[in-house]
Amino acid sequence: MVNISVDIYKNPRLAFNGFENVLLSYGELKEIMKDQTLYENWHTALSSIYAIYLIVDSADGKMYVGSAYGSGGLLERWKCYVDTKHGGNKGIKEVICNYPDRFEHFQFSILQVLPKNITDEEVIKFENLYKKKLLSIKYGMNEN
Repeated sequence: MVNISVDIYKNPRLAFNGFENVLLSYGELKEIMKDQTLYENWHTALSSIYAIYLIVDSADGKMYVGSAYGSGGLLERWKCYVDTKHGGNKGIKEVICNYPDRFEHFQFSILQVLPKNITDEEVIKFENLYKKKLLSIKYGMNEN
């Protein structure tokens, strides 16, 4: 059995250090999603919240603002990106269609943590506000 406390001490990136500090490359996100035992603290934290998140393509700076809601919270939403590379988003699919390895340049962060007791409609209102603030429809990868 792996002694996680020792692993976290030797490798601090294994530790979850708060939602405000989440800044992950696609490779780091993939590692976290694929190892539920080693990253149990990440899985617990990310599944406990709804959130507004940001994906930035570090190759060109284009942004995608998304929201996570539903029983699996942010964990389930980000697992979808690891599994599909695009999360089902039209704008991101287009980027990957033109540049198949582009997902490797994606950076994931959390813009706002939301409680799991708010409605889907409330989450979407927050998401739309961030899209307006960051102009991610006009200049980014958001399509709507």
